[in-house]
Amino acid sequence: MEKETFHEFEGASYEEWKRLAEKALKGKAFDSLLKETYETIMLKPLYTKEDAYTMKEAAALLPEASDGIAQEISAHSPHEANRTLLQAIEHGQAVVHILADCATLHGSDSDESEEALQSGIPLCSKEDIESAFNEIDLSKHPVLLYTGYVSSPLLAMILSYGKEKGFAFKSMRGTIGADPLGYLAENGVLPIKLEECYEAMSKTILWSKLHAPKVKTVFVRTDAYHNAGANAVQEMAAALATAVEYMREGMKRGLEVDAIARQFTFSFSAGTHLFTEIAKLRAIRVLWKKAAESFGVTDGKTYIHVRTSKRTKTQYDPYVNLLRATTEAFSAITGGADTLHVSTYDEAFGVSRESSERWARNIQHILRGESHLAKVLDPARGSYYVEALTKELAEQAWSLFRRIEEKGGMSVVLKQGWFQEEIAKVAAKRLENVSSLGQKIVGINVYVNKAERKASQNNKQNEMQQRVAYIKQYKEQRNPSLQYPVEKAFEMNEMILAFTKGATIGEITSAWKGEGEKVPALQPMRDAEPFEALREASETYERLKGTLPQATIVQIGEEQKTPPYLVPVLEGCGFAVKIIRAASGKEIAAADANILFAYGSEEDLQAAKFTAKKVVIVSKHGEKFEKQMLEAGVTGFIDKPSALFSFLLELHNELEVIV
Repeated sequence: MEKETFHEFEGASYEEWKRLAEKALKGKAFDSLLKETYETIMLKPLYTKEDAYTMKEAAALLPEASDGIAQEISAHSPHEANRTLLQAIEHGQAVVHILADCATLHGSDSDESEEALQSGIPLCSKEDIESAFNEIDLSKHPVLLYTGYVSSPLLAMILSYGKEKGFAFKSMRGTIGADPLGYLAENGVLPIKLEECYEAMSKTILWSKLHAPKVKTVFVRTDAYHNAGANAVQEMAAALATAVEYMREGMKRGLEVDAIARQFTFSFSAGTHLFTEIAKLRAIRVLWKKAAESFGVTDGKTYIHVRTSKRTKTQYDPYVNLLRATTEAFSAITGGADTLHVSTYDEAFGVSRESSERWARNIQHILRGESHLAKVLDPARGSYYVEALTKELAEQAWSLFRRIEEKGGMSVVLKQGWFQEEIAKVAAKRLENVSSLGQKIVGINVYVNKAERKASQNNKQNEMQQRVAYIKQYKEQRNPSLQYPVEKAFEMNEMILAFTKGATIGEITSAWKGEGEKVPALQPMRDAEPFEALREASETYERLKGTLPQATIVQIGEEQKTPPYLVPVLEGCGFAVKIIRAASGKEIAAADANILFAYGSEEDLQAAKFTAKKVVIVSKHGEKFEKQMLEAGVTGFIDKPSALFSFLLELHNELEVIV
């Protein structure tokens, strides 16, 4: 059989293709076809065999089978969470993936923290776990639970429930894991010192190895970095540097390297740049294997959980989020995710409807079951573009990881604030690109649904009051003689017994909390926020005045055309836009306009008579002309979309709808 096909066609070199491409560009520079990513990788218009370096290790490290659907379950009560979980399992969910609320992650009871019910389920006691897991067989369904800065309290809480129900710890599997560095970066504070976190981590790893060997207790999460605007290189470098620090701290405490490495689950978010996300997931497996083997780990395989990005979701035109989540899920499955959560379309509001949860879960069913996407191992292998991108991302991430190591490791760069500053630079670039329409977001800065108004959000005040009353009553009704304080910090057996006898997580952790740690916290963002904030302010104005703020665009002179970015940006910010034409030298009446944008030649603009209070000239001109126009009462000048925002922010403040 012939190895090569199409031998009847003559081959073409890259140089020949480039020559034809330059001809087709009709005078434009060839470099105009190049595009720089947020990782500072220059994407080429064509990739050939010479560009590709096939990372054979990536295919060998991908999972042949995965646990699959791991939709996040969040609710205002454990009972409500149980109802949602049972429904999810009935409709094909494999993994019991629950989110603990912020109070629980901090180690506080619901009546001790204003963060109760925030971003998850309140889990204070064994009774809460019993309510959440009622009728769920934990020997059949792996558990996925991020536990904050230490894993032992929530692990002990779950195991106390399991002990009472009589199931063997050794049959339980999944991840009930902590990420103290990730928690510190995300929140800016730790209730206890990092050394104490590492002590707890080591004790939990050792206990799990002996009693629950299929349960992983270290969760290396990069979601907080991603949500703050980090690029793929920064996410991977953070994961590597975090895992390496955990390895070293475990080794210091006498743990075997294989025992530590087996405890790791990595978590990544998948954004909308499809090929970058596929390459990221392929690259991290190779990089972690390299890092793990440097410690002498015999099996450097990586278990990876992926969730579709929070940062890319919008509050306006939210149904488009279903399409965004689908492409992100495609990247995750193609990249070899072991488990996957697909965002609901209404995630940006902080609450999800039952229908939105079903649709998100069904995206996975379609990709896995109907499209058979998960049936192919490493489907991206052999693509010149993906292979080249995987190699370049891996090289850059390894280089940044080494830089972090040279500075002293992940905890050091977080305490210095250096890593947060590096991420903030990328975040600023993202917002600039969105503002300038360099990054298009459907329904936000292009193809805006002008008739849409932001949906109202659910007030959880009643649920909060009910939860606080419940936990207070629970504490009052306990038999005081059964309360069991934990005398030795982080001892699993003592904590299991304490929870069995009625202790709460706040009581377990109260003796630990002391000086703690502080670093500059990562600042979460969403790409759509610059437009959404102004659009929401415009809707506030509409509620007060009965109409949206008005923007009039006047084209002075027959040949003048409105710059293509002006209308989409104004409509994306919630303005009602009117376009008029005016002859040179005539009075331009726009009494109903809150702001007027004028476009024309310098001669026509000087001759125009504006009656609007706020006039902005669209395009830059010479210093002398601009000075004359400012003296004549013009507000200012713009020559790009991002420059609009300062005028619109100022206008909203004048209209008393402060953004």
